[in-house]
Amino acid sequence: MIKLKKLLNEHAWDRKFGEPLPTLSGIMEKHGDCGCGSTHACTCESITEDAKDVMKAKKVQKQIEGAESRLRLHMYELADRMSADFPNKKLADNLIKSYQKNVTKFMRDVISFVKKMK
Repeated sequence: MIKLKKLLNEHAWDRKFGEPLPTLSGIMEKHGDCGCGSTHACTCESITEDAKDVMKAKKVQKQIEGAESRLRLHMYELADRMSADFPNKKLADNLIKSYQKNVTKFMRDVISFVKKMK
């Protein structure tokens, strides 16, 4: 059975009895200051890996880029087929917008993450 005294420990925030609870702004000041001057979530951190892992990641990145290139080609072919019929023109535009919004963002993230590997 768990003793009540163990449940009352205040180790969740590393504070002494009687100190005020932490606030969001206080935590952000402590944790979020990396020196980049960013107003949103910081992306300055880098990933440290073995040199072999970095080379392997770059190789996989190239494979992903090739697959994305083929996917883009097929997507534009499908959009052309949809655009051939006037009622489907809006569907083709939505397909292209969806691709640009999602896949393009993913590819930008992949490239930036691989560049950050050290």
